[in-house]
Amino acid sequence: MGDPDSAERAARRRSSGGNAVINISARVDYGIRVLCALADAGAPMTSEQLASAQALPHKYLESILTDLRRGGLLISRRGAEGGYWLARPSDSITLADVVGCLVGTLAEVRGQRPESTIYTGAAEHLRSVWFAVRALVEVAFLEITIDRIVSGDFPVPTLGAGVGVGVGIDAGASPGSGAVAELAADAAGAPIRLG
Repeated sequence: MGDPDSAERAARRRSSGGNAVINISARVDYGIRVLCALADAGAPMTSEQLASAQALPHKYLESILTDLRRGGLLISRRGAEGGYWLARPSDSITLADVVGCLVGTLAEVRGQRPESTIYTGAAEHLRSVWFAVRALVEVAFLEITIDRIVSGDFPVPTLGAGVGVGVGIDAGASPGSGAVAELAADAAGAPIRLG
């Protein structure tokens, strides 16, 4: 067996340092964790209890709880019997709801929405690729609910003939045809709005 510390150091070296292609913000991660804790508890919890249960910084969590409440995902009550609880059943709160509530947008290219990007020449179809990527992520975020996370029963992408959650992409398809083109056209024509 290798040294566990060296394996951990190697994993840190491979980390993107926050510059990953898909980077879930701490704000969204913490928000989802809090909603999962509340769904699992089945009873109101204070901000202190939530912070402790998920090992989150309390001050930062208060801001997230406020946004989740304003976004209609939480209800709060002050006082001795107070706390936070889910505003609706956990099987109706999706990851897309949380992202929309806490950060507003799911995918950006160089800090812009894909609709704002312009490509020419050999890269002219790249905008359609970004639409398709966003659509695939949106499909997953719309399918995965808080109760599915808590139960561990959520869709897992399959590799091979198709890739995606509920959507297969033919790896041999030519650009501008097949599922990728359909997803891109759907996303460009009527993007799914979060929040």
